[in-house]
Amino acid sequence: MAPYRPLVAIVVSHEHPVGMAMHLRFIPSLDTTALMLREGLLLRHTPEGAELWRGAAYCHAVVLPLVFQVITRNAQLQSCTQWPVERPLRYVSVTGQEQLQAETLAGSGASRRPLLSVGIDHRPAPDGACATYRIALASNRRA
Repeated sequence: MAPYRPLVAIVVSHEHPVGMAMHLRFIPSLDTTALMLREGLLLRHTPEGAELWRGAAYCHAVVLPLVFQVITRNAQLQSCTQWPVERPLRYVSVTGQEQLQAETLAGSGASRRPLLSVGIDHRPAPDGACATYRIALASNRRA
């Protein structure tokens, strides 16, 4: 089997108290799942988020539209987070920026069930380097 290398990393940070794990799970949309199967990409969960890995033979330079619903097993995470916009919300990529930007989906009929969603239009680097996208969550000081 050919070696796999990281293509995309999504890192979520939180000001939560030390020792409180976020227990995040990234669930790809149907379109993202189909793209992953077609391109031979693997999803790997990490303590800080998730990574997409590619096979050594992967050499596509096309934009990869990636969409994930993010859930958590930590029931306290939702109440101890100061959300930057009204929930439901999603974090989206902005060209040339590593930090993902929050936008509200309130009034769109979107479900409040997932903790958040992530939408990234990933453009692979010519040298194949892993791109890191970041989400920074703040603590709700009242929680």
